[in-house]
Amino acid sequence: MVSIRTQLLSILAALAVCSAVTASPQQQEDTLLLYQQQLERLDKVNFHPNLLPLILKNRDYLELSPEQVTAFKKWRKNNAKPMFAAMNEIIRKRIEFREAALSPDTSAQDLRKMQEDIFALHKKVLDYKLSCRENIVNTFSEQNWDDFFVVLAEEGYAIPNKNSDLEMVGMSAAPE
Repeated sequence: MVSIRTQLLSILAALAVCSAVTASPQQQEDTLLLYQQQLERLDKVNFHPNLLPLILKNRDYLELSPEQVTAFKKWRKNNAKPMFAAMNEIIRKRIEFREAALSPDTSAQDLRKMQEDIFALHKKVLDYKLSCRENIVNTFSEQNWDDFFVVLAEEGYAIPNKNSDLEMVGMSAAPE
C-alpha cells in the first residue's frame, strides 16, 4: 500500500515534469524551486522526526545523566554518518529521477525501478530512525519523557497522549 506522503511526492513530481516540459526557462526554474520547497515542507512532516539533536540540545533541561548522554552520543557516532549518507543518496536519486522523467528515452519500467530504489533508501533511513528511537526508549526515564514532552511542545510537535483520545478534547473516559 502506498503512503499518502509517497502519493503526494509522486503527484508533485508529475506536476513538476508536466509543467517543466511546456514552460519557459524562467517558469521551469520557478517550478523547480516550488517543487523543492514542497519537498522541504513534506520532509518537515516527516513520519519519524529527528529526535536526538533535540534531546542533546536540551540535555541540561532534561537532566540527562552522563551515562544517558554517552548512550546517545555512541548511537550518533555509530549511525549518524551512514544515515546522512542515505539521506543524501535519496536527494541525489530524486534529482536523477526528475531528470530521467523528462527524457523520452526513459521507460516507465525504468522510472518505477528508480522509484523503488528511492523507497528502499527511505526504508533504510527509517530503520536508522527507529534504531535511534529504540535507544531513546531504552535510555529515558519516566521523568525524562515528561520533560521531553515539554520540549516537544515548545518546538511545535504534537504531544502523544498517554490516556484516551476523549481526554484530549476535555472529555472524561470514565463515567461520572
